[in-house]
Amino acid sequence: MTEPLILKQKQGCIGQITLNRPQKLNALSLPMLAELVATIREYDAATDVRAIVICGQARAFAAGADVGTLAQSGAIALYTSGFSEHWDQIAACQTPIIAAVQGYALGGGLELLMACDIIIAAPDAVFGLPETTLGIIPGAGATQRLTRTLGKSLAMEMVLAGRRLTATEACTQGLVSQITQAGEAVSTAMAVAERIAQAGPLATHMAKAALLASYDMPLTAGIKYERTLSALVAASEDRQAGLSALASKTRPIFHGR
Repeated sequence: MTEPLILKQKQGCIGQITLNRPQKLNALSLPMLAELVATIREYDAATDVRAIVICGQARAFAAGADVGTLAQSGAIALYTSGFSEHWDQIAACQTPIIAAVQGYALGGGLELLMACDIIIAAPDAVFGLPETTLGIIPGAGATQRLTRTLGKSLAMEMVLAGRRLTATEACTQGLVSQITQAGEAVSTAMAVAERIAQAGPLATHMAKAALLASYDMPLTAGIKYERTLSALVAASEDRQAGLSALASKTRPIFHGR
């Protein structure tokens, strides 16, 4: 019986996804990406899922895109296949996504991380972009997202010279938010997801949208966008529930309305 490429389970308000191709270090094939996107969309559409956690195994989060998939595709076939667009669809998810990284996160695996919102790293996590050593370049957003995250010089060294970052370096440079104790990346990511799940879902969706807009908008336009969303969420039932709970010193119950 063929093992599923994606394992999923729901724990309370958190949707957990485990990449399940350990024999290939979770190399991202087209079928695997299709299942991943379908699962993320399923969770994103579920009103009772308020955060998503993605993880791999101890040896690797994902060691890149499947080289076999790339090698068998000509230029036009690859361009029209929608392969790289899977990363865009993950980035478009409204629900906050937390990635828990152990071991290798290389090439397309690192691009998958950068399509997530928060990255939690184990001490042994390794981040890199080896594409130019294969005579290709990143094709799922790395040259754009990495430059915005790390700055020009370090992004250039990683892409052009194949430099890999340790977990400590990645945290220092702002690629990951925190480093856990060994073996605790997933549990820490779940704890972060739980804190997000306790917040108002409309507020988290809008705050995520405003934060992501800061990559694309000039400062003045971004601030106007933030103010628009802030005014919009003020009309929600969730806002009233939050203020009422604050006044009564109780925990608010949010319904995403």
